[in-house]
Amino acid sequence: MARIRIERLESELLKIISNTINFKLRDKNLTMVTITDVKLSNDLSHARIYFTHLSKINSNKVLRSLQKSSGFIKNEIASAKFMRVIPELVFNYDKVEEKARHLDELFAKIHAESGNKGKE
Repeated sequence: MARIRIERLESELLKIISNTINFKLRDKNLTMVTITDVKLSNDLSHARIYFTHLSKINSNKVLRSLQKSSGFIKNEIASAKFMRVIPELVFNYDKVEEKARHLDELFAKIHAESGNKGKE
């Protein structure tokens, strides 16, 4: 299948899943969830959905809530009628922001230490 078509489908899935989570689900664990990326398999049978959240809720609780809501999300994808086969949804916590925050802290620490050495 053409990669351009898969990318277009991934983009459409990202929009539908984000709108469903933000406006149609009423789960309190999913209040500040952001879908960061969607990756479809080449045969369109599986979709990996990467998410992050800004709430103080444990990531595992958010993941369980997303997994419980996957049937409703799949129904919303089916009602959009842009795919013949609705993919199996697999949710993964996106750790990119955590890693970036950790690197920022390390750089700030290194910068502070190098600043102190120059003054001695």
